[in-house]
Amino acid sequence: MSATTAARPTLAVFVSPHGFGHASRAYAVLEHLRHLEPKLQIELFTRVPRWFFDSLDPNLGFHPVDCDLGLVQTDAFEVDYKATIADLSGRLPFKSELIQDLARRVIALGCHAVLCDIAPLGLAVAKEARLPSVLVENFTWDWIYNGLAQQAPPLGNYANLLRPHFMGADTHIQTEPVCHRVSDAYQIGPIARAFRASVSETREALSINKSDPLVFISMGGTRIGFPFLEQLKTRFPGVRFVISGATELLETDQNLTLLPVRCSLHHPDLVRAADLVIGKAGYSTIAEVHAAGTPFGCFVRADYPEMGPLVKFVEKEIPGKTLGPGQFANGQWLDALPELLEIESISRPSVTAAADCAALVRTRF
Repeated sequence: MSATTAARPTLAVFVSPHGFGHASRAYAVLEHLRHLEPKLQIELFTRVPRWFFDSLDPNLGFHPVDCDLGLVQTDAFEVDYKATIADLSGRLPFKSELIQDLARRVIALGCHAVLCDIAPLGLAVAKEARLPSVLVENFTWDWIYNGLAQQAPPLGNYANLLRPHFMGADTHIQTEPVCHRVSDAYQIGPIARAFRASVSETREALSINKSDPLVFISMGGTRIGFPFLEQLKTRFPGVRFVISGATELLETDQNLTLLPVRCSLHHPDLVRAADLVIGKAGYSTIAEVHAAGTPFGCFVRADYPEMGPLVKFVEKEIPGKTLGPGQFANGQWLDALPELLEIESISRPSVTAAADCAALVRTRF
């Protein structure tokens, strides 16, 4: 290792690949950290695709590591409990050889601290490497597993195995909507990635006029079908629909624009350019809708522990309406579309939570 490399501030980052919400939040924090420390070297440990973080280059090291399971899902709404428990049985407790190997790697890379977006493996690695650890979360997996233990009792045992890792973080940051408040944690607002393009620039890139009503449909990073596409064309020909993750390549079909998951258009910009966002009640979409002030029609899973705090936040802070997951596939939610399009957006001052979080992380190295 050169003297130049050794002197450069270096941060190991472990990010849960469960959907794109954790990656979006981590990205926003890292982007602000780069403003504070332009020479910051980021060593990223995750199974989130590298392209998601490409714009953080230069000084980005990427290490494909299966650092977190979370839950196995069959689609955006359904958990496969049997597969989740089978996978966790091979992961927990963490194998000492794995922890030691990763600790040696972060030390060899010259890391000064470890940042984890709910990935408990990174917290165990930080402890083994004797490096300061920072946990960023709006929930932790032990809390989720306890909440689901009635449906799948073994999850309670895995919650007990994970809890000490989460409790052992040197710096604990909770971001709204917080599911379970911890008294000694820093609590800040929702963290969303910064906007890059104006509303007019985004609409122009989509060939959508300023006056055209625009609905953006996004179900997060989990694969799901959109069987109601024909209804969008026949029932609402005067409305433009932009749908994320609906195809492998960008396609236009009458009033539909179908986007791949990996898209050159920045997701927060699409949220801000829309008159209405339709999607799953997930962290990153809620944070982006909150920042943009765009009305939100959100699908809510009643059986999932995170939903209560998320819905409470949405109902208090975001204009919109909650929808049942059973209304999604059959297009029943379309009956509420005229009402949803009447909801006005709100103007919100610039959001600083990501910058606040980055400043807290900076104190650890």
